[in-house]
Amino acid sequence: MKEVLKEEIGIWKENLKAVIYIFVLDLSGTVTRAVKSGVNDIWTIGGFLSLFGVITAYILVWKKISSLLKLLKEVDDA
Repeated sequence: MKEVLKEEIGIWKENLKAVIYIFVLDLSGTVTRAVKSGVNDIWTIGGFLSLFGVITAYILVWKKISSLLKLLKEVDDA
């Protein structure tokens, strides 16, 4: 059981890294677009709105990791 939980935590940590990379790339692309085209450009506005989705994904993945860590601790204590 512990090994399965540790493997699952590892998978979710990789997912968290991917979400962080997506956030950085989305932010840098959006800022670059804002500098070139202005803040009122539709693609810039869409880029800023997509950042909220990426932040939400980060929060959900982080909550999943923390719940798995809590479950692993309960298994260790049992």
